[in-house]
Amino acid sequence: MVKAICFDFDGTLVDSEHLHYASWQAELQPFGCSLEKSRYMAQFSGVSTYATAETLIRDYQLPITIEQLMDKKTARFLALLQTELPVPMPGAEALLQKIQQTELAMALVTGSYRCEIEPVLDNLGWRDFFPLIVTRDDVQHAKPHPEPYLTALERLNLSAAECLALEDSPTGIRSAHDAGLTVLAVTTVHTRLTSDAGYSELFYSLQEVGEHVRQLVSALFDKE
Repeated sequence: MVKAICFDFDGTLVDSEHLHYASWQAELQPFGCSLEKSRYMAQFSGVSTYATAETLIRDYQLPITIEQLMDKKTARFLALLQTELPVPMPGAEALLQKIQQTELAMALVTGSYRCEIEPVLDNLGWRDFFPLIVTRDDVQHAKPHPEPYLTALERLNLSAAECLALEDSPTGIRSAHDAGLTVLAVTTVHTRLTSDAGYSELFYSLQEVGEHVRQLVSALFDKE
């Protein structure tokens, strides 16, 4: 029986990928490099900061360490949050509100650092939706490694069979799938998913996800 749902954050619940892209682009410019937005969305959406920095340094032969580039990108992203905060994806808040009214537990499992998501959660008033939050700070291995979801399962004290995961990127889908969760995938303007990505169900909006969850746990929804 489904007892919990674990949500990805960036790109799934909030439209933040353009800010991440702008941060990377700004840090590449001093090196005379430019990252096409289409390439970023196709290759790096949902990818960890470490893995993205590692690839960019290799591809552009940047004279900087991975840790230095990561720190610069994170600082740039936090500076951007001072002037522009991500907005919810269409239907996100309604979905969270509906699930909160049931007996399903909700967890946030994100590849972002806690300092990157907390200002967004506070601005949206979403902290109460997620009694459990697993960030990049909490794990040794980021998505696509299963550790983020395995950590969530351990802290929820639930088995993988009792949890759903909602993801929008191949990286996140693989992480949840390899941890044994049933993965609900949602496509966005930023991501296109192939049939072999590892998800169980594919949706084209969060409204569709809500209807599917309603059907899966109809007994719980009937208690509203």
